[in-house]
Amino acid sequence: MHRATTYCLIGLCAIVTLLAGCERRQHLVQQHLLEFGTIIEITIISADLVQAESLLQQIEQRLRRQRNQWHAWEDSDLSRFNRQLQQHSTAEIPPSLARLLELSRQYYDASGGLFNPAMGKLIAAYGFHDGRVDAQAVAAIQLDIPDMHDLSIDGNIARSDDPNLQIDLGGIAKGYAIGLIGEFLDANGIRDYVVNAGGDLVIAGSRFGHPWRIGIQNPFAPGVVASVELEGKHSLFTSGNYARNYYLGNDLQHHIIDPRSGKPARGQSSATVLGNDPVRADVAATALMIDGTSHPRELSQSLEIKDYLIISETREIQISRSFAQKIDILTHWPVIIID
Repeated sequence: MHRATTYCLIGLCAIVTLLAGCERRQHLVQQHLLEFGTIIEITIISADLVQAESLLQQIEQRLRRQRNQWHAWEDSDLSRFNRQLQQHSTAEIPPSLARLLELSRQYYDASGGLFNPAMGKLIAAYGFHDGRVDAQAVAAIQLDIPDMHDLSIDGNIARSDDPNLQIDLGGIAKGYAIGLIGEFLDANGIRDYVVNAGGDLVIAGSRFGHPWRIGIQNPFAPGVVASVELEGKHSLFTSGNYARNYYLGNDLQHHIIDPRSGKPARGQSSATVLGNDPVRADVAATALMIDGTSHPRELSQSLEIKDYLIISETREIQISRSFAQKIDILTHWPVIIID
C-alpha cells in the first residue's frame, strides 16, 4: 500500500558481519518475506547468529498466521466473519479480530470518518482484489457507503443490517503486524532493527552506532524526494496513489478511496507520517492521503500526530514544522510549513 526507500538497506547481502573493537562481533542479518501483498524486509543486528535465525523463523510463522487471520478476500478469519455477517446480519468476532475492530472503530472517529474499514465491498468492486471491476456495484455502493457506525458490537457479537458493509483491514493490519514484530524483537533483546513492509517501517536503535537513513519515495518518478536520519524507536509510514492503481479511460484509479465520495482520493499524491505508534502512523498516513492538503492542521491534531509530509498532485509539499526540522528535502518543489 505504501512506499518509502531505505537508503541504508540497498545492496546488503543476507548476512554482513562487523567486528567492533573488543566487543563481540555484531552481525547484520536480513530476511525477506512476502506477506500482506508486499515484501517484508526484516533487518536485525545481533551478536548471536543462532538466535537471529531462530527469531526470523518465528517471525515468518507469526506472519503466516496473521495472513490466515486478516486476509480480506482469501480464506481467513476475516473473510469468514464478513461472510457470516453478510448472510445472517450477525457474526461472532474471533479473538484474532477483536483488537483490530476496536482500533478501527476508534480511528474511524478520530479521523472524522476518513479512515473507514467498513467499505471493503466497495474496494473489492473496484477490482483491487481480483482485477475485475464491477462498475454497477461501485455505483450502487457509492449511493450509500457503509461506515463503522453501521457495525454494532456487543461483547464478541457484531451486528449489521447493511448489505454493503464488509470489513477490510488493509489500512491498519500492516501497521499492527509490524508493530507486533517490533515488540517481539524488543522482548527478545534485539535493540537495533528495521522492519520494512513495502516502505512502511518500524525502526529501533541504530546501524552500528549510526542513524538509520530513510528515503521518502517520489510519487511521480523513481527516486526519493526527502531523507531523514532516525535513531531510537520510530514508525514511518507512507500512503500513496502509485502503489496499487490502474487507468479507467483517462482516469487514474487507486486503492485509497475517499469514504465521502466512494471515489479514489484526489488532491494528494502521497502522505508520510513519523511517530512512535505504527498503528496510528498507518491510519494517519491514509487519512492525510485522502484529505491532507485541505485540513492538515485539524486532521493531524485529531489523530495526535506531529510529524507529517504531504505531497499534492501538483508537486507541492506541505510539512509540519516539527518534521521539517528533522528531514532533508531533496527537491525544488514549493514547500509550505504547517505550524
